[in-house]
Amino acid sequence: MRPSQDLDWDVAEAVRKHGLYLKQYTGGQQADFRHKTLRGTMLAAADLRNALFAGADLRGSNFAGGNLERAQFSTAKLEKADFAGAKLMHANLRGANLKGAKLMAADLTDADLRPAKIVDMNRSIEQNANLSKADVSSARFMRTNLTGANMSAIVAAGAEFQSAVLRDVNLSRADLSKTSFKGSDLRGSNLRGVNFADAVLTDTDLTGSDLRSCNLDGADLSGADLTACLIATGLEKAAPEVQQQVIDHFAWISSGGKKGARASFKGVDLSGIDLSGADLSAADFAGARLDGANLRQCSLRFADLTEASLERADLSRSDLRGARLKAARLDGATLTHARLTPMQILKPSTLEVQREWPADLTGASLIGVKADKVDFGGAVLHRTVFDHADLSHAGFNGADMVECSWTDATGLASSAAGAAASAAE
Repeated sequence: MRPSQDLDWDVAEAVRKHGLYLKQYTGGQQADFRHKTLRGTMLAAADLRNALFAGADLRGSNFAGGNLERAQFSTAKLEKADFAGAKLMHANLRGANLKGAKLMAADLTDADLRPAKIVDMNRSIEQNANLSKADVSSARFMRTNLTGANMSAIVAAGAEFQSAVLRDVNLSRADLSKTSFKGSDLRGSNLRGVNFADAVLTDTDLTGSDLRSCNLDGADLSGADLTACLIATGLEKAAPEVQQQVIDHFAWISSGGKKGARASFKGVDLSGIDLSGADLSAADFAGARLDGANLRQCSLRFADLTEASLERADLSRSDLRGARLKAARLDGATLTHARLTPMQILKPSTLEVQREWPADLTGASLIGVKADKVDFGGAVLHRTVFDHADLSHAGFNGADMVECSWTDATGLASSAAGAAASAAE
């Protein structure tokens, strides 16, 4: 190991002696940085196997490419530290704070990130590992124990969590696209709003986890245990037959149609129901009554809502790409941040767009709707009524608008207003 010039002499000397210790040479001494303040220290590519960093303040330090196998980092402060490409096999990271850290392509096989027990006077408390907003893209977590860790909003695209333990972990809003969780334990975890696009979740245990508002496009959940998963906020208050249909529909979606059954609520009165966060893609709601329903953050892609009544319903941040809303009534509904753009079907080998299904609002009534920041781009808007609607910052790029009504609509952007005027002529 060649000490960096950026290291102060004491740290450089400790690293040098640690190299001798690893080789069992005379004068060698195990590096002991426990509870020391070493913020911003440059230790890239260092061989610090078995080194002691417990409780140390290493915020912003650089360990990129280093060998940290079996190193002790329990309760260490590692915010924004760089571990890209580092070897952390069997490392003790219990209770460590890795918020915003870089762990791209790091190997954490058999690492321990469980809560650390801290004894303070006459009481014992647990400190969970914190990896929130960390970048662990392409990192390896084989058999890693992450029980109770805070991993909210992490970027883990292409990471591997094979046979890992992630019980009671907070992964909310994380990007886990193309990530593998094969055979992992995610019981009781918070997975709300996670992007699982093209992820591998085969044989995972998701018992009791929160899967509301997840993106499961292309995800493989074959063999996964979905017992008692939370898939919609107020589902327990719905009628038993409705609950079962939503559960069966989720199984149908998550298994690619191999399990469960497509939900059909055709003509059913579901007024006031709370299904927020549920994946109801391709469900049949034709002619259904959903007045006053809470459908916030629902996935309703390809859903059939033809002639459905959604007056005063809350559809904010819902995904309505490719949905059929012909002659639907959405008077007084809230659509803030909803997506009504075309649903694209891509060719897996080249990711070329093979086909697009636009959201179809032909003849729909959106009188008094709150549609601020809604993306209507590419939608079919033939004879759609927007009277008295709030369209602040709404997008209409590429929308097919014919004979729409805009009486007293507010917030219509100049570009959309021009297109609307042309369409009305």
